[in-house]
Amino acid sequence: MAPTKAAQLVSPCIALKLKRTIFTIGLSQAELAREIKLPTSTLAQIINHNVWPSNQDPAQLRSIIQDALTSRGVTDGLAQIWDFDDADDPVTYAGHLQRARAFVPPESTKKSQLIHEELPENAMLTQKAKQHFKLMTDPFTDDVQGPEDVFMSPDQTYVKGAMYQTAKRGGFIAVVGESGAGKTTLRRDLLDRINREDPNIRIVFPRIIDKARINASSICDAILADLGARPKSSLEAKARQIELLLAESSRGGNAHCIMIEESHDIPINTLKFMKRFWELEDGFKKLISIILVGQPELKNTLNEHIHPEIREVSRRCEIIELQPLNGNLEKYLELKFKRLNKELSDVFEADAFDAIRARLTVHRGTSRTPVNMAYPLIVNNTVTAAMNICVELGVEKISAELIREL
Repeated sequence: MAPTKAAQLVSPCIALKLKRTIFTIGLSQAELAREIKLPTSTLAQIINHNVWPSNQDPAQLRSIIQDALTSRGVTDGLAQIWDFDDADDPVTYAGHLQRARAFVPPESTKKSQLIHEELPENAMLTQKAKQHFKLMTDPFTDDVQGPEDVFMSPDQTYVKGAMYQTAKRGGFIAVVGESGAGKTTLRRDLLDRINREDPNIRIVFPRIIDKARINASSICDAILADLGARPKSSLEAKARQIELLLAESSRGGNAHCIMIEESHDIPINTLKFMKRFWELEDGFKKLISIILVGQPELKNTLNEHIHPEIREVSRRCEIIELQPLNGNLEKYLELKFKRLNKELSDVFEADAFDAIRARLTVHRGTSRTPVNMAYPLIVNNTVTAAMNICVELGVEKISAELIREL
């Protein structure tokens, strides 16, 4: 029978037979967890260590899991899935899994044979977790209240500087980063710096929500609106109007920059028009600079080998990529918890950080090349999930063992 106290974290290394059973039918732990409405990390603790959450009835959970397996056609051996697997060592156990592949149902054979790691989902830090770690607030919610709260790794410092110099002195750049890499934070930091140091820099933000519908005319309207002018009716008249107003403003000591977020959604034809805006000049001086901000798809859109028709733009637009935290993980987390007067040693075991880096090195899509996804938002989600699980399992701090089971 399964123990009812989750404090028994030190448990046999051999998994329950349940693990081999779900593998046999082509069901992942994440899929089963979603089906029975249980956190993936909690299910992993049950399957891999026979450790059950203290806040739920084990008998009820076993019944729910068995019902889920029965609905998928599993009838034989249900009574034995709660026993430890009879493998004596990891090599023997791996052999069981290899043999289990032969029993995958036909409908599952279409699935990729690659291991697709799933990243922790967005979660709020629970009240119990805050109490457990003696926190009055979530370290990752409303965590940027000023420039001092913005973490800057050397890579992010470079991107920040490139964005500022482009806005101030002209240029055409595309800032590319995964969702959660910190693009919006850098944009907010740039605007804050401009407001404090260079109010003569005018940032133009096209406000259209659906960037897939943005076009040359809507960009013209955005520029004219920020210049305080009423747009002319035709695109030709708008273009002449913009060139005249930008030249007058530039001679008055102002710099202008178009910044578009979610630029990965911009149509290729509109991106081609961006070059025309960038080419507006008053003598030798460029009248407007451009900063595109988007997800990795933007890099593909600007790749002339994929889209030859955009080569005029791609050869003039510098692509700057936001890198994952990598070796800066501890410093990033230190800043987040320092705001709440917490030391990292109060929350993490020493081995947890390398485990987080390993956990966030995943395979995406059908790629066989590992991808480092240790970006701020994803790190936040991972640590939040781990803190919540600490409470469920009755564990004092986040350890490598716990991270591996997320």
